[in-house]
Amino acid sequence: MTQPGTTAAPKADAAGAATIPPAVISYRPELDGLRALAVLLVIGHHLGIDSGVLPSGFLGVDIFFVISGYVITASILRHGAQPLQPFLLGFYRRRVQRLAPALVLCVAVTALLSCLVIPDPGPSLRTGAAALFGLSNLELHHQASDYFGTDAALNTFTQTWSLGVEEQFYLVYPLLAWGLGLGRGSGQGRPQRFRLVLLLVVGLSLGWFLWLGSRDPGSAYLLTPGRLWELAAGALLVPLARRVVNPANPQPPPALSFSLPAWLPLAALLLLPLAPLRAMAFTTPLAVAATALLIPAAARPGAVQRLLRTAWIRHLGLISYSLYLWHWSVISLSRWTIGLHAWTMPLQLLAMLALAEASYRLVEQPLRRRPWARSDGQTVLRGVVVTGVLSGLLAWLALGAGGRQLYAGERTATVREQLAKQTVAGSAISNPRCHLDADDQRRRTAIDQLARDCHAAARAGRPTLFVAGDSHASSLIPLESDLHGLGYGIGHLSMNGCPFPATEHGSVKPACGPFQQAWADWILAHSRSGDAVLIAGYHLSHLGVGIGDTRDHLLGPDGQPLTSPAGKRDLYSAALRDFAARAQAQGVKVLLLGAGPRLLQRDTCLPEWFRPERWNNRCSDALQHQIGYAHQLNQQLARRLPPSITLIDPLPIFCPLGCRLGAMRQVLFDSDHPTAASVRQLRPVIQPFLASPARPPGDQPRQTGRERSTP
Repeated sequence: MTQPGTTAAPKADAAGAATIPPAVISYRPELDGLRALAVLLVIGHHLGIDSGVLPSGFLGVDIFFVISGYVITASILRHGAQPLQPFLLGFYRRRVQRLAPALVLCVAVTALLSCLVIPDPGPSLRTGAAALFGLSNLELHHQASDYFGTDAALNTFTQTWSLGVEEQFYLVYPLLAWGLGLGRGSGQGRPQRFRLVLLLVVGLSLGWFLWLGSRDPGSAYLLTPGRLWELAAGALLVPLARRVVNPANPQPPPALSFSLPAWLPLAALLLLPLAPLRAMAFTTPLAVAATALLIPAAARPGAVQRLLRTAWIRHLGLISYSLYLWHWSVISLSRWTIGLHAWTMPLQLLAMLALAEASYRLVEQPLRRRPWARSDGQTVLRGVVVTGVLSGLLAWLALGAGGRQLYAGERTATVREQLAKQTVAGSAISNPRCHLDADDQRRRTAIDQLARDCHAAARAGRPTLFVAGDSHASSLIPLESDLHGLGYGIGHLSMNGCPFPATEHGSVKPACGPFQQAWADWILAHSRSGDAVLIAGYHLSHLGVGIGDTRDHLLGPDGQPLTSPAGKRDLYSAALRDFAARAQAQGVKVLLLGAGPRLLQRDTCLPEWFRPERWNNRCSDALQHQIGYAHQLNQQLARRLPPSITLIDPLPIFCPLGCRLGAMRQVLFDSDHPTAASVRQLRPVIQPFLASPARPPGDQPRQTGRERSTP
């Protein structure tokens, strides 16, 4: 995302050093046209994420990387031979003046708007703070963000990951290049050594990218080691184009002695973005190779060069850095507000162009050309101070010192704050104490100790309700508190993302099976006839078509994750039947809370004054689709489950007037977990169930006390 200047090429040194033809290192307008193509592909991909338009348009970033490697290497040579210190200070001064002004402006404005429209802007603010120091790719990786997933789409600084890769490359590359002869007057042997080192970097980095891509695609995509080969490929183009000023070897290297029609690599770059996302391991190397071939091929006069030098295309290339920054701010903030619709996209495109043009003309170019200080070192220091102050401010806001207070919508407590307050009055049961993560070290504690710590005794003559499941079970604690106040005993243990009871082949999360199996055994070993088990099902809550959480899977007989709803339903139903049979043999009743409502994403779906419900068709349609599916699933389960299990359909209880988008603020505290007010509405249904006698083996199912509790 850099562009060269127009300084003339240096002459050969007195020792017979190699020199570069002016066409290689002087300003090349056609490269601006190539930048325009790259940024248009990226914008098209990001605008079409939901519709699948340009599924591989992200390859525009790979084009940028190759151009950057080429331009930076040419820039080093263009500035001539220097001692190390002035060489490095000059290089970093140019990078700071080139990148910092537009980035600081974009981060500052986008961060302010993020605080206004995002209920919890912390993840975005932390990413923006990291971006100012070229570390946003590491921050996104730390947040476990999938570049192609929902979290990344809602982070207002996701686009800065590529700047992080480039800036980390800039930190090391000039020192490496100078050590290998570039920028200090190269002898005849040094260009060859430079090429060999870069070829080694390309080979190792590409191998790492391909190897890790099949195991951890997020790391391969975001981290610099998997991207060095693209930047190094662009850097290699400069020494490969060198003409050695020596009568014994007046010809260009064989690598560039053939004539490749420029339209061939250009056609490849136009077609590859249409490939499916799953082909990334193949399309990425092809896009890099096509770019590396097009850069020298476009230097020759012809139709492709004329096309890339077209005035408006070149201008898009000139503003491509600012356009790349601002396009994502517009898209991501739109997702938090008015959404992306066919009728809004023309306005959103105009906003991108207007912001980029203003940034380019008023900030980027003036501050790039104007001296900031009397020396290169002072310029770098001033840039670091400005970015440091803004980064510190963003970090301060992200830590809760005011970022959430600026929210312009209806303020509510964060999910973590709400869960931390959930307790069973008069007992030691609380969400922080009795709900575990799969990586929580407390899971290694003996189940007997955990269960006793999370148990509240019943009054004489009252049964005990044991609650089990995943995070949806933890959201039932307010209901448990009400029941305990009426004298019922409560036992609660749950684990994030883990189905109860444990299924035959286990879960992708290794801790799930042993923990839930131990809890099931403890319940049956310590319960009395008349006690009951309330199960909040992981499996049911994540079966919505097109809405389910693809990260959580049960394992099939072959040890591989099950992805089909039917396969997961059958496996989970078998586990339920087995547990219910064991419970019924002891006179213990089993109550299953069926599938409830689920939003695509709570914070971007709930109506606000800046996000009208009538403009949110995507969320409304998805909610109604999921409600229909959940109702159908509950009906199927009611028919298929054995009589020993009583099913409660929560849909008519949580949404007596219908589950509409506007009502979800009172129903759910995030995308799918019911609020305290919602779960308390279950008490009139569950209390009669607890008071009823245990069902003998072979008895037929009975209602739970209210007609609305069944499908």
